[in-house]
Amino acid sequence: WNDTNNEWRIEIHKEESSVANGEIHAITTQFRLRHATTNCLLSAAGVKLPPWGFRQTEVSCSRSQSPRAAANLWVVERHANPRVPSVDMRSIVKTSFISNFIRLNMEMARSNNALIPDRDKYNHLESDPWSWPFLIYPMRLLGSWKKGDIKYYEVGNPLIWWSSALMCLLYPLQLAYYHVRQARGVPGVWAPGEERHFWNAGKLLWGGWVLHYLPFFAMGRVTYIHHYLPALYFAVLLLAFEVDHFCRRLALGERPRTVVVAMCAVCMLAGFCWFAPLTFGYTGSMNDLKHRQWLPTWNIYRDKYS
Repeated sequence: WNDTNNEWRIEIHKEESSVANGEIHAITTQFRLRHATTNCLLSAAGVKLPPWGFRQTEVSCSRSQSPRAAANLWVVERHANPRVPSVDMRSIVKTSFISNFIRLNMEMARSNNALIPDRDKYNHLESDPWSWPFLIYPMRLLGSWKKGDIKYYEVGNPLIWWSSALMCLLYPLQLAYYHVRQARGVPGVWAPGEERHFWNAGKLLWGGWVLHYLPFFAMGRVTYIHHYLPALYFAVLLLAFEVDHFCRRLALGERPRTVVVAMCAVCMLAGFCWFAPLTFGYTGSMNDLKHRQWLPTWNIYRDKYS
């Protein structure tokens, strides 16, 4: 301990409680650690170490950063001393709702972005956004997959997922097709009021799907299939809109349209019942449900990578 390289100076940056007596208090005191010899500041810049470093935050001593930078500020989160009585800090700490709201969202965003997938390690829970609409990689929701344990499989209804994904991909092609036909003067492209209805309703539903789905491609954090559920809501609505649109384009009467909608509903209900054991939990052997594995990438009863 006689080495001067072990000496640090404590510089108090901010005290959020009313007890501003120049001492360090847990939670409320923000401070810097300055090296006594090199004059650099102990900094945690938010860079994660590789797996050999257990993904912990890299700590360094920086001279280039501003003393007020968040990476240079430290807080004592917990201090336990049986000889010191517990103190209710609510009457001492005075913070505003706006500052707490902003800080909480910043911390959530930072911790969210820190969840980086390990591409060198197989994980049966993670999946990339491109695979979500087509249910390429559903997710096991429990670690134990043994007989007798309750097992949940996040697979959804493939008939709804696949048909809604098809409609989401079809809608911009429809717009281009109708626009080309109208530009070339093809008669009978739209019935009176049909164009405005197709554009106004379709852009809301398709736009909602795009805004809730495409941003995940720009995210660096780990992603799961349930992240697609908000976009799926708009995709299902677009599916119903497209079924109604095609029935009108084919000039089907009231009874044929009712038959088409009823057939669609029956198919969706049958798919729901077929995969219900996976949704509501199954305690038996998953080999009993292997006929429900419609794609080779599903790991309902066997995970070839585990």
